[in-house]
Amino acid sequence: MKSLIPILFFIICACSQLPEKRTDKLSILQGVTNVNSVEFSVLAPKTLSPRFEMRSAEGDVLAPEEIKTVSRDFSAYVIHKMIFTRDPKKDFNLYVFDGEKVLDQRLIGKGQLTESKLNLAVASCVDDYYSEHFEIWNALAKRNPEYLLLIGDNVYADKKEKSGSSLDADPESIWQRYIDTRLSIPLFFQEKLIPVHAVWDDHDYGNKNSGRDFQHKEASREIFEAFMAQDLSDDEWEKGFGVGGLLSLGVFNLYFLDGRFYRAPEKDGTHLGLDQSAWLSKKLKEETNPSLLIKGDQFFGGYHGFESYEGNHGLEFSRFVDELKKLNTPFIFVSGDRHLSEIMQFPRPLFGKPSFEITSSPIHAKMYPDTIDKNPWRVIVNRSLPNFTMIRNLAVDDHWFLNVENIGEKGDVIFGRELAVFIKDLQNNMKEVRKRRRLGKRRYRRYRPRRR
Repeated sequence: MKSLIPILFFIICACSQLPEKRTDKLSILQGVTNVNSVEFSVLAPKTLSPRFEMRSAEGDVLAPEEIKTVSRDFSAYVIHKMIFTRDPKKDFNLYVFDGEKVLDQRLIGKGQLTESKLNLAVASCVDDYYSEHFEIWNALAKRNPEYLLLIGDNVYADKKEKSGSSLDADPESIWQRYIDTRLSIPLFFQEKLIPVHAVWDDHDYGNKNSGRDFQHKEASREIFEAFMAQDLSDDEWEKGFGVGGLLSLGVFNLYFLDGRFYRAPEKDGTHLGLDQSAWLSKKLKEETNPSLLIKGDQFFGGYHGFESYEGNHGLEFSRFVDELKKLNTPFIFVSGDRHLSEIMQFPRPLFGKPSFEITSSPIHAKMYPDTIDKNPWRVIVNRSLPNFTMIRNLAVDDHWFLNVENIGEKGDVIFGRELAVFIKDLQNNMKEVRKRRRLGKRRYRRYRPRRR
C-alpha cells in the first residue's frame, strides 16, 4: 500500500501540471485578414533576431509594411507584430528566417472568400490545463473556417493549477500565462493558419469576475493587444473601446464588445460603459447590414446566477434592449463563458424582428453536466462535451440565413439548427403596413360584434 502513495502523488501532480511547451516550431497567430492585408503575431525567444517574408507559388516575395516588437525585461520571450499587403488571389506562405535558415513556414489563410457568405468558428474558455482535449483543434482545422472568433477566457491568466486555484494576477503573471498558452495550444502550430479575431472575458482580462476596478487593467490591455494580431490593422477593423471594435467582413459587421474594462461592480451601474454603448448605438443606426454583437459572457442571463449583461446590470440591459428595438439593422448575439453551448431564440415582439443568441463554451475546460437551469429562451443545449461552434452565414435575396453546428472533439456534430433572420422584406412589410395605416386602409376587416 505504501508503494502506491508515491505513484498516486505523481499522477495527481501530473494531472495538475501545464502541458509540455512546444519548441520545435514558433507560435504564430494570423489576425485581421482582408482583401488587401494580413496581420501576424509571432512569439519567439528573445535570443532570436528573426526576419519575416511572405512568398507566393508564383515567386512573389513580400516584406512587412510595418513591424514592431513587444518585450518585457523579465521575460525570455518577445512578440513580433507585422502587417503585409498582399494579392488576395494568390496563395502565400509566411516564412520566418534566422539569417538564411528557415525557422518556420506556414500556409496563410485567405479569410473571407465571398462577400455575402461568411464561415465562422466560435470558441471560448481555452483552458491550457485540459490538454487531454487538445485534439479538438484538429477537428476545428478540418472545418476550414474563414475566421475563428476567440470570444473570451482565451487565456486563464489568473490560474495556477487545474483545480482552479487562482493567482492574484499582475502584469508579470498575466504576461507569463499568455506565453504558456501560446506555447502549448495546437492552434498556434497548425500547418495552415486560420485568421483569428478576439475579445476577452474575466480570466484573460485579470481576476475572476473583475471589472473596471481591476488595478492592472491598462497593463492587461497592452498585453492582450501585444499577443493578438489586431492592433496594426485599420482596413475593415475599426477600434472601439477597451479591446473592442468593429470588424467588417463583406456585408457582415462583427461588433466585439468589451464587457470588462468599464464594468461597474454595482447592479445599477454600467456594463459596457456609456461611451461604448453610445458608439454601438450610433453605428447600428447608420446601417442595415447583418450585425453580430459579440461579448465574452452572455447577454441574456437573468434566469441564472452566473455573469451576464442582463443578470449583472439589469437596468442598463433594459435600456439596451429598448435601443435595439428602434433599429432597422438585423442582429444576433454571440457569447461564451458559460461552460455550456446553447441557442436562444427570442419572440419577434421583443425586438420587432427575429433574433437569436448563440453561446459557445468551452473548447476545453471544466464542464458542469449536472447543472439544472430553466432558460426561457433556450432552443437546444450542450452542457457535457467540449466543443466549438460553426456559424455559416449567408445573406441572399434580402434574407440572412445561419447554419449553426456545435462540434465535439472528434469532429462530431453535437447539435445543429438552421436559423433565418429576415432583413429587407421585413422592413418593406412594415413600411407597407404603416403606409396603409396612414391612408386609413386596413389589411383585415375590423371585427364588429353583430347587433342583436
